[in-house]
Amino acid sequence: MIERTVVLVKPDGVQRQLVGRIVARFEERGLKIVGLKLVKVDRELAERHYAVHKGKPFFEGLVAFITSGPLVAMALEGPDAISMVRTMNGATRPNEAAPGTIRGDLAVEMGQNLVHASDGPETAATELSLWFRADELVSYEREIDRWVIGPKG
Repeated sequence: MIERTVVLVKPDGVQRQLVGRIVARFEERGLKIVGLKLVKVDRELAERHYAVHKGKPFFEGLVAFITSGPLVAMALEGPDAISMVRTMNGATRPNEAAPGTIRGDLAVEMGQNLVHASDGPETAATELSLWFRADELVSYEREIDRWVIGPKG
């Protein structure tokens, strides 16, 4: 099933100049970029993004970190994109992330784990509307999709 999902290259990924390498991994896998932008996150957006964690002891740290510098918000589309992206990102704790994953290859500790991805269809829908206006998401056909996805049947 074709899905859309959100990936954030967090401020540590931007500061470490890893945006291109991270974006390339998703493109090389065959996922389609349907939205992409550099964002300086304010507290209100950060609190909405992390609303599920409000009241938890680590909430303020999450908000402080995501507002500490610009991030790159990406909307990706493809077959089973949500689970594919989460697998590509690797475990939240980089020391538990498999080699070959973004976190397994590029991150060292949980506080600076480079990327965020939606964890399910409902979260993806919420996060897509949080990070992108409808007119910022672009639907288009790619010639390579017949080689990446195959015939629809």
